[in-house]
Amino acid sequence: MIRKNNLIILLTAILFISPATTLSGQEIQIGYQDSIESKVLSETRKLVIHLPKDYYSSHKAYPVIYRLDGGLDLFIETVGVIHRLTYREEVMPEVIVVLIENTNRNRDMMPTNTGFYTKEPGAEKFKKFIEDELFLYMSSSYRITDKKVLCGQSLSSIFTLYCFLTSPYMFDSYIASSAGFPDCEEYFINLTNEMLETKQEKLKKLFLTYGVNDPLDPERVIKQQLSNFTQLIESDDNIDYKFKIYEDEGHVPYQSLYHGLKFLYE
Repeated sequence: MIRKNNLIILLTAILFISPATTLSGQEIQIGYQDSIESKVLSETRKLVIHLPKDYYSSHKAYPVIYRLDGGLDLFIETVGVIHRLTYREEVMPEVIVVLIENTNRNRDMMPTNTGFYTKEPGAEKFKKFIEDELFLYMSSSYRITDKKVLCGQSLSSIFTLYCFLTSPYMFDSYIASSAGFPDCEEYFINLTNEMLETKQEKLKKLFLTYGVNDPLDPERVIKQQLSNFTQLIESDDNIDYKFKIYEDEGHVPYQSLYHGLKFLYE
């Protein structure tokens, strides 16, 4: 059963500027909390949603950016980046932002067993939740177009690449920050080769990032894995990708979303 809670103001701020200003005491609303009761996952999944500033006064439909690992800090960061690119730099359209909060992150993001994760992998079921339930919920509850972007970071980038390889048309574009294939590179190489054997008829965009000072990759194994991966996919003319390496950044480089969205909407 899919249900919609009453939208709850997630963040408000009181502006103490000057008694003479009209902004004094005005609430700033940047997002709402919503939820879905998922049959696929047998649990309730919380969402954090940001709507364009003119959503209620317009009749437009909007693209949707789905971001994994939903939480307040990531939500604020995401909305700030998108506002800059939309209203200040004017390089991307207004969008609806949906962050999906975690319940069991390791289970949902892993598509296979590894030495790091030995329990039952749940990535395929989590993907089914997004495709069969979340997409339906968004289309019935909000004015959206069919344009969709998926953003993941660290462990959720593994899921992002899993979606890209197994259901490439599920999203139009993908951003994966500090992705990698920990103890499962062969599994992902096989997925990549299977995807490349299937003729792709629609352009897909993929943005990958890596921080050279990543403390989780002291031997630069992940960097090599990503380099190997990009060498495989560059043979497909319908994959437009960019692999950006940040020389002075660590795990999940802060500018990944900013540069990723600029690449997607250039």
